[in-house]
Amino acid sequence: MQLFATLRSRLIAMVAALLAVTIGSVAVISTRVAHYEIRKFDVEVHAGRAPRMPAAIADYYRAHGSWIGVQSEVDRAAQTAQADILLFDGQNHLVASSNRALRDAHLDLATDGTLTIERRTPQGLARELIRGPQMVVRNDPGVIVGSIFILPPQRGNLELPATRSLDRSFFWTFLGATIFGVLMAIAIARWISVPVERLTEAARRMESGDLAVRVEPAGGAELAELARGFNAMAAALDRNEEQRRRMVSDVAHELRAPLTNIRCDLESMQDGLTEPTPERIASLHDETMHLAHLVDDLQDLALAEAGRLEIDAQPVALAALARRAAAGMETRARERGVTLRCDGGDDVIVLADARRTVQIVTNLLANAVAHMETPGEVRITWEQSGGEAIIRVADSGTGIPAEELPHIFERFYRVDVSRSRATGGAGLGLPIVRQLVAAQGGRVWAERGVGGGSVFSFTLPIAAKTLT
Repeated sequence: MQLFATLRSRLIAMVAALLAVTIGSVAVISTRVAHYEIRKFDVEVHAGRAPRMPAAIADYYRAHGSWIGVQSEVDRAAQTAQADILLFDGQNHLVASSNRALRDAHLDLATDGTLTIERRTPQGLARELIRGPQMVVRNDPGVIVGSIFILPPQRGNLELPATRSLDRSFFWTFLGATIFGVLMAIAIARWISVPVERLTEAARRMESGDLAVRVEPAGGAELAELARGFNAMAAALDRNEEQRRRMVSDVAHELRAPLTNIRCDLESMQDGLTEPTPERIASLHDETMHLAHLVDDLQDLALAEAGRLEIDAQPVALAALARRAAAGMETRARERGVTLRCDGGDDVIVLADARRTVQIVTNLLANAVAHMETPGEVRITWEQSGGEAIIRVADSGTGIPAEELPHIFERFYRVDVSRSRATGGAGLGLPIVRQLVAAQGGRVWAERGVGGGSVFSFTLPIAAKTLT
């Protein structure tokens, strides 16, 4: 059982069995056809050497009116022709044979003139077919009274030197083909199994924690594609593991600062070093709210990524949602000298969750306002394009470097690596925006503005009743 336990051994066994069946079948058929053709040629040659022998035997019937006593005439004709002669009567029964071995054989003359000869030899049961008699004897009314066959002299094994030589040639040819086929089977099995073994070894290394393992694509198009798929999976796992480690570090970083502030203030009050003034209580409240917002953001992000975020999509006017989000950010924007403007038609109706859409626009506005280093303007625009609405939040700030744009929707990713709370918070706003937009069937992307600054755009489906 262990012999065929591996893929390589099974492939070799399968190909070898297929070759054995194919080559064996070809060998048997080719040998039989060659034997038949050689025997047929030999019969024709011997019949041609004695063209008058059948006529002499036919004259015997005409002279005597029967085949009684014809054996001596058949023996004489066979000795003269140096061939074997078989005589059958009108009922296809053997009348005379010049060869005793043929008399002991099983002879079957079919109605179409085909003679089948079967007899036992030291090599086993021998069987040959002879097509048509050399002469058919008829009586005066024209009825067939006899069939004469002139055959080459029968040997003990019914084989001719030519057939023995041909058999040897076939034997060595098919043996060589079989050996070559087995070698090819081994090569093909190795060609297929080696890449599979490499993939298996790489999978085991990955299981042990080595996510940097990669395999070289080889072994044909399908196996090469499998290797590329494995490499892509390994890269994704490596990337996800790196993001997980970074997320744990980022969460710890975001939680550490407010928790440290709260702990220090509380311990200071417990030790009597500071008084619980309204200002300190307000500071503690701000730190607590920051922690609450961070936890809420993490929960929203986890639910969205798991596909469990509840979305209540209803037809709603996009202008009302944009203005509601702008109104909520008005105070913070005024503190930084930023003007918020809304520009779009009141007739754009989208199929969306109103609360989640306001959250999307609010996060984009908060991101834009936080990154405005100087007083400026943030503009919210929207328009209908086919079956969707495109909403844009554009600022007049310094913009985002082009190399950073593909990463800004990743969790905890911030262009400002200093992570100052005043310049961007925890870095969860944009990942939440991406998940909320996707949950409502839209798309989101970021680009640099034409005149500077950044433009964040997302789409929402248009409500069906507004499509005309």
